Amino acid sequence: MSDISTASLYPRAAVAAIVICQNKVLFGQRRLQSEYFEWQLPGGWIHTGESPDKAARREVEEETGLQLGKLHLVAVTNNLFSAQNHSISLCFEAKCLDPKLLSTMEPGKCLGWYWKTWEEVNENLFLPLRKLKETDYQPLFKDKYEMQSSF
Repeated sequence: MSDISTASLYPRAAVAAIVICQNKVLFGQRRLQSEYFEWQLPGGWIHTGESPDKAARREVEEETGLQLGKLHLVAVTNNLFSAQNHSISLCFEAKCLDPKLLSTMEPGKCLGWYWKTWEEVNENLFLPLRKLKETDYQPLFKDKYEMQSSF
């Protein structure tokens, strides 16, 4: 029998949220070490028995304190971090209902959350965000939700 656990044999399912407010997207600074970071979207693992849309809402609230409007599935990314670390992210776009509620709820994991244009954030990207940016996805096309994928 191999030393590799069965958990590492299969990709994990995750969600990411493209949270929109006044033509800007919410980006977080994912803490790496001391002051180093990678830009990320709010998101995380889908719990057993949880629907992807509920996972996206839960993760956004847990990480930022924000509530979301209607969710639109806009992309799927294949995130191969290493031979033992592989995830698939379902990416949702949604409007922020009340941006005044924004807070950094997990300061040990995230240095802070910032509203930026989609074009402003292009370097130091967490792998799922980098994979999303490799697609043709562009936020803020209200009636043109076209599914994108990065495999």
